[in-house]
Amino acid sequence: MVVTLAIFLVVGWAVSAEMFQHRSWRKRVESGDLDIVAALIEEALATWRKGRPPRGTPASLWAGIQEAQLIAVEQHGATVSSSAEAEFRTEGGQRVQVASALDSGIALASKLLDMILYDVPNLRLGYVRTDIYSTFAGADGTPEQRPIITVTAGRSTADSLDWEALTPEEVLGRFGATYERAAAGQPVPIELPPLEGQPPRPTEEAAAEFAARQERGKE
Repeated sequence: MVVTLAIFLVVGWAVSAEMFQHRSWRKRVESGDLDIVAALIEEALATWRKGRPPRGTPASLWAGIQEAQLIAVEQHGATVSSSAEAEFRTEGGQRVQVASALDSGIALASKLLDMILYDVPNLRLGYVRTDIYSTFAGADGTPEQRPIITVTAGRSTADSLDWEALTPEEVLGRFGATYERAAAGQPVPIELPPLEGQPPRPTEEAAAEFAARQERGKE
């Protein structure tokens, strides 16, 4: 009985501590603390980078999720970016394209919107913007990354969608995504709109400043 009671107390303490921690994070988000908003997104991205593809998610699509970066953040929204390339496979001894970079980018943009909107713990953003890049040959022939898709998903529209019933292209269409398909189906580089918000600060810098504020509050 003593051992059982000890285990019960330890587990109860751990659960309570985690609940208080999550409550603290949500309060900081509600107060407009951009550092905690960025930290929660960065933590989710780091978790996805270390994880295996969920059941039913193609490895190539998951690789794009794992490459995603947080570019800008504000209290009610965030901008992330990633890159997509054409997919090929061997058929009859020949390498054949099975998906253009634009097709891959559309699937990636839709999945990123879904995950950032709904799979980041303790965070419910009002909007998420996703910019997708792909590789093109520069003027001197060297490869360079240029944007091919930009899409901003507002919470009200996102919550009204049946994500599972729509194709990625239909999802992006509901949010008025910007992209252009060439005659052969390949992507055309686009111009991106100005960023909203500010770049995330380094985690160590933000954590140190928060700790300093906490100490000053105790004085």
